[in-house]
Amino acid sequence: MAAKDTIANIFGSLTVLVDRPFHIGDWVVIDDAEGTVEDVGFRSTRIRTFYDSVITIPNSLLLTAKVDNMGSRTYRRIKEHLSITYQTSPEKVEAFCEEIRNIISTHSATRKDYFLVNFTGFKDSHLEIMLYCFVKVPNWQAELDAKQDILLLIAKKAEEMGIEFAYPTQTLFIHKEDN
Repeated sequence: MAAKDTIANIFGSLTVLVDRPFHIGDWVVIDDAEGTVEDVGFRSTRIRTFYDSVITIPNSLLLTAKVDNMGSRTYRRIKEHLSITYQTSPEKVEAFCEEIRNIISTHSATRKDYFLVNFTGFKDSHLEIMLYCFVKVPNWQAELDAKQDILLLIAKKAEEMGIEFAYPTQTLFIHKEDN
């Protein structure tokens, strides 16, 4: 039985070396394990989780496991729902969407050939604008930096235009009966 596991691990190691589904340093999701590949050994692969623990996966399991290599993405998606107040006029909503499109189309990190910015609904306590775009960056930190930059540019534009972001509110009407 031990020889069977050893042979499976060796074959798994050879498959990892030949197929190259990931490299050391890549962010991967393998079944329920997620983290950064630290080491690819002859018997197993070690992944450092985002909780700073280490998961060891026998290479034999890599023969049949689904490997999602997040580190090899060309683009990283940003999807946000922006909530603005009901006091915003339709003209301002339209102009704000256009300004956000301008921000996306001129930002150095964004994908220019595909992005969406649209007014998408009347919600309970706000008007909703969906922002869907992609950034071309090398890693998660650069992704967060680009996202922060884009969102701050949008916030500054909203302030310039006098558009206020909404937050959940309720209005309570109390009816006082006459005695």
